[in-house]
Amino acid sequence: MPLKEYIGRMNKIEMLLQTSRIGMITNQSAFGPDGEYHFQSIHKRYDLKKIFLPEHGLFAELQDQVSGSSLRYNLDEVEFINLYGDQESSLIPDSVSLEGLDIVIIDIRDTGARYYTFLTTAYYFLEEISKWNSSGKNEISVIIFDSTNPAGKKIEGSPLQKEFESFVGVRGVLHRHGLTPGKLLSYYQKEFHLNVKIRIVNKGWYKKKDSEFSWIPPSPNIPFRSTCYVYSGQCLLEGTNLSEGRGTTRPFETFGAPYINEENIRIRKVLEESQGGSLILRPLKFIPTFHKHKDLVCGGFQILLKNQRSFTVYFLP
Repeated sequence: MPLKEYIGRMNKIEMLLQTSRIGMITNQSAFGPDGEYHFQSIHKRYDLKKIFLPEHGLFAELQDQVSGSSLRYNLDEVEFINLYGDQESSLIPDSVSLEGLDIVIIDIRDTGARYYTFLTTAYYFLEEISKWNSSGKNEISVIIFDSTNPAGKKIEGSPLQKEFESFVGVRGVLHRHGLTPGKLLSYYQKEFHLNVKIRIVNKGWYKKKDSEFSWIPPSPNIPFRSTCYVYSGQCLLEGTNLSEGRGTTRPFETFGAPYINEENIRIRKVLEESQGGSLILRPLKFIPTFHKHKDLVCGGFQILLKNQRSFTVYFLP
């Protein structure tokens, strides 16, 4: 269902938006069946003042860890504010960027992994709004346009300890958290006692089971919905000398290195048996076009999931 029609059925939200100055945290992943991005729908119908950009840019143009400071967009009378710039301080919105706003809409898709940065950006935003509201200025509230967790409700991993908290991990969150954006951000609000009112618009405009056809990549290396099932585990390969498949057309589903023999039967046997038949490893060779082992021939495998429910991303044989 188009976002504008869905909101139109919610009288309180509709009235609130009609009388408010609005900011949005969003990107291309918020795209409706009417052929419009949600920020376009909001801009046409309400008073959209500012769009805050997460890592990768509005249209997921940029690779990971690339500053978005040079990105420019045009939308009548809307200011674009980059939250992934050249300095670490850019990750947190300053008080000036909050001026002139009554509501901030958070409308962005997640992958279900704690180190995916979009919901950390949203968490930092909630913290700053909480400080703003506690200072006695005009109250800013938050509306979350919720969406499904593409990795499902299954949870795995361990909670992050406070001393290891960073932009790629908020304390207390599991590796694979099983929550929607609305539920995770509501957890942050309650757990960290944030002074911000949150309203959640449920995921009624999304089908219960998103097809690959309707999947819009939230970032360059999450090209398919199926990528999200393996991402929270395979992303840990970033800390090794194995390629996690960046620079290929199947990132995170593909892994390997120049020193791996793709015909290694033992690797296949151990990994396939440990998963109880939930996957098949397809042996292959690949050449990453960027990142680790760039331009080198790598031996490795592609993960083909047979049973997403029984697949366990953190199982170690």
